[in-house]
Amino acid sequence: MQEVSLVYGHNVKQSVRKSIELIGGLNLDPDSNVVIKPNICNAKNPEGMVITDFSLIKAVVDLVRENGNDLVIVESDNISGTATTRMEKSGLMGYLDDWDVDFINLSHDRYTEYPVAGTSLKLPKTVLEADYLINLPKIKTCAHTLVTLGIKNLYGVFQRKQKSKLHKHLDEILPFLAETIRNDLIVVDGINCMEGNGPVVGNTVCMDLVLAGRNVVSVDAVCSWLMGYDPSEIPHIALSAEKGVGPIEPESIQVMGENWRDHVKEFEPPYSLRATLKSLRSIRDVYLS
Repeated sequence: MQEVSLVYGHNVKQSVRKSIELIGGLNLDPDSNVVIKPNICNAKNPEGMVITDFSLIKAVVDLVRENGNDLVIVESDNISGTATTRMEKSGLMGYLDDWDVDFINLSHDRYTEYPVAGTSLKLPKTVLEADYLINLPKIKTCAHTLVTLGIKNLYGVFQRKQKSKLHKHLDEILPFLAETIRNDLIVVDGINCMEGNGPVVGNTVCMDLVLAGRNVVSVDAVCSWLMGYDPSEIPHIALSAEKGVGPIEPESIQVMGENWRDHVKEFEPPYSLRATLKSLRSIRDVYLS
């Protein structure tokens, strides 16, 4: 039985702390090195719906620091620019300086190569050798995978700027990443979420939720329910479950805290006419401003 916590509220710091408490706390050895992977897929963040909320990142950083651990924030290059540039232009790098938190661009890290889907994935040593990895995804729809949650956030780990060239292999690559990369804690930003033509130019859905869990597949399953989707019909989640990474059946997941059924929103899927028309404003904010 996998535990996933669900907390509703307007105070992000309190919600993060409560969500982690509900699943038994960090369970983190103070001598462990901690790697934190937020979703910083773009430099622009209209209506707070594109990248992981900075207040959620700070709440997690504070908890890890209170436990006595060293930590680092990581991201890799993508088609939107280098990880360093995205961090700087989004404003997160400035906050990390204020918080005295180090950042590593995984695209310049040592790596180990893995053959997957007829290609070679370079997985950074910082991630592979982490004692404890915290995954901080955001609830969003995605044109290529329907949803982008904890598993899809791992796509921002390996070294390849033109990751879009591998989109046709996502149903092989994402389950591989879910199986290979450790996830000791997943804390999901369900505050200002995205529906429609995600993961960058969709439309805002305000949910004011924070979720936490230790199994990335089960956490993604609960997030999918909240979005009005069946995880068994989302290939990369279902295939990860088939690999034994984690369960997606309701009887195998205990949701702690809120009743998830009280917070379901029917997220508009990508490329519907309604989603496309509504996305015109975010297209302007991301690409034309």
